[in-house]
Amino acid sequence: MNVDDFLLTAGISLLIGLMLGYFGRKLTTLGKRIYRTHFRRSHYFEQD
Repeated sequence: MNVDDFLLTAGISLLIGLMLGYFGRKLTTLGKRIYRTHFRRSHYFEQD
């Protein structure tokens, strides 16, 4: 494996890692927001 192949492989894996990190962060914030709005019970209306 020469230097050009290594740089190509490193560049592709870096790009894929950045894309996965960005979309993973977006998905986790979306999931937290959906959980907050739909699945979490409200603390204000419970009078137990």
